[in-house]
Amino acid sequence: MVPPRIVSLPWTWDSAHEGITTVFAACAAQPRCARRYPDLRRTLDRQVGRLEAHPLTVMAQPPAGGAPVRVVLDGGALVNLLVANAVPAVDVPAALDELAHGNPERFARARAAGATPVLGEFAHGLTQSVACAEWVPGHSRADLLRAGRRAFPGWPDSVLAQAPQLPFEHEVCRVWDVPDRTAVQRLTTTSAVPALVLSGTFDAKTGARWGAYAARTLSRSTTVRIPGVGHWVVPQSPCAQRVLASFLTRPTGPDTTCVAGLAPKPFTITPAPKPPSSPAPAPPRPETV
Repeated sequence: MVPPRIVSLPWTWDSAHEGITTVFAACAAQPRCARRYPDLRRTLDRQVGRLEAHPLTVMAQPPAGGAPVRVVLDGGALVNLLVANAVPAVDVPAALDELAHGNPERFARARAAGATPVLGEFAHGLTQSVACAEWVPGHSRADLLRAGRRAFPGWPDSVLAQAPQLPFEHEVCRVWDVPDRTAVQRLTTTSAVPALVLSGTFDAKTGARWGAYAARTLSRSTTVRIPGVGHWVVPQSPCAQRVLASFLTRPTGPDTTCVAGLAPKPFTITPAPKPPSSPAPAPPRPETV
């Protein structure tokens, strides 16, 4: 959830920061994860910089099967995969640790998932008509870069100059060429109609805090945060499904009791890599007189 008057390309960096940081904080709150994967933010910073300077080209098998495909992992691709929840959140600490130790398989396979898109599965025209009319106008490339630097200081400008999951939008919108609709779109939504505002705490596309922000002007709304879930909350959470069903039955008083017992799932813990073995010491040389 995000209010229409807030959405813009620079804003995307705010949500990316919130979602990624919340995943890392959840790991730090689980003792096993915290011990095994300390300082995930530093690991991510290093990998974004390393891959942007020296992209990896690898062959990876798409998760749905089929022949391996060639994929390129640079810093921007790594960020986009995290924002898209392309690697399940419970696997993100392990995936970053493996990447830092030379094994990019989890991220490479997630990248390969988009190698054979299903025709008609994604409405590119509709997406660009909305983005170019409502999100892009009024904010410059410099605005986008400044927002990226605030969210992730130290990352390469080549990564921060592109909105997560919406790269090269200024160039795309020059070609798509739809009218600017911000005057009628970027307005505060005020309503007394009963509303259910569902957010996932791991959402790096529309950060969870924006759900509560949107609800401020929806006077009969119920705001629910589902821990440990990213974008597309209802399909991933049985609790969210129950809350939604109860909202449809009783819009002004849905049953949210299942939320109180929720917590992020335990993160995947992989064996720590063994340190390289030290060579055996050379035998002492005989002294010469």
